[in-house]
Amino acid sequence: MTQQQKLNTFHNGVKLVALYQATLEQMDTMKSTPLYRQSVKKLINTLEREIERAIRGPLSALDSTDEQLMSTIQYKVEMILDLSLEELAGLKLAIDEHRDAQSKGIN
Repeated sequence: MTQQQKLNTFHNGVKLVALYQATLEQMDTMKSTPLYRQSVKKLINTLEREIERAIRGPLSALDSTDEQLMSTIQYKVEMILDLSLEELAGLKLAIDEHRDAQSKGIN
């Protein structure tokens, strides 16, 4: 596996763990509603732990070399969780516009 492939795999693993963490945190907001199921949360928790075990080495390497990056990732996950549905839609539009501008070489 090339260095770029390893980096891509690592980035995708970090995103996956962040998404599972966001899912667990969002599920906690649904407690005392008919949508909340402790059994589902337990399954997601178990799956998250298994994924973390699979990528623990690369995550540990990142954490030991750049603790600030891990804190930044957690902060951004929390920021996304605090957005309204309208803000999420606006964020998607802003990201699409930014990526389109970058692909055209516009800064």
